[in-house]
Amino acid sequence: MDRFLSMGVFVKAVELGSFAAAASAYGISAPMAGKHIRSLESHLGTTLVHRTTRKMALSDLGRAYFERCKAVLSEAHAADAMVKDHAGAIRGTLRVTLPVIYGRMLIAPLLVQLATEHPALDLVLSFSDRPSDLLREGYDLSVRSGLPADGGGLISRKLAEYPMVVCAAPAYVAARPLQDPAQLADHDGIFYSRSGRPRPWRFPRENGTELDVMPRRRLLLDDLQSIADAAEAGMGFAWLPRWMVEDRLEAGRLVPVLTDHATLRLSYFLVWPEAQFLPLRTRVAIDAIARQLAA
Repeated sequence: MDRFLSMGVFVKAVELGSFAAAASAYGISAPMAGKHIRSLESHLGTTLVHRTTRKMALSDLGRAYFERCKAVLSEAHAADAMVKDHAGAIRGTLRVTLPVIYGRMLIAPLLVQLATEHPALDLVLSFSDRPSDLLREGYDLSVRSGLPADGGGLISRKLAEYPMVVCAAPAYVAARPLQDPAQLADHDGIFYSRSGRPRPWRFPRENGTELDVMPRRRLLLDDLQSIADAAEAGMGFAWLPRWMVEDRLEAGRLVPVLTDHATLRLSYFLVWPEAQFLPLRTRVAIDAIARQLAA
């Protein structure tokens, strides 16, 4: 069997935790994935993986072999990328994971335009608000909000920073005037949460501390667009990234409140796996996105 391919299947099985997952990643059957690993064990004359019906575990030699195989495969991929990049063509498949609304509204159009300009470039875009494991899931690039992800085999670059805004329907705001963020605790709020537990709304203070406020929970949703829709329908105050509701604010369908108070700013980062030689398609995508949106 192709030993290089077998090494790749072995590494992927360890990273993903099962032969079936490795088989899916390589587009082969689970029995064939097992055959690749048994071929390596036969060639080496030792057991690399202890298998049970429920899990797989590496032997001591299997762990050492896994680390060396990863290094060998990384060097081989880097060598391939270097030669292909010297040809000057942007080609191959770029796998990107994006937050749902931000990705759909701001990032995906840029990547589609990039693919239009480079016919040999293929895109695989995944939209999810859950954190993705780039190394484990095989993504070339991701966009994340919050804190930078440097370390752990990842590199990040700050893309943009946007203010949060508290807003509600015009009639709702008119009936409930606010002068201070602390007053939100006495009003209905529409919360975003992936975990099922709402987080407080945060406001920076002049002394460098932060004020956390929890409005009364009227709705708890895991979709930002639905939160904006509910706020527009008069269900309560919403705390949302301003970029997402700018058109609603300009049209008067939502009204911002507490505009004289400092607001939290939400940062977005481009994140990609650390590599000795970054493929040209990834570098071009990073530059194209940053050129349009970088802070």
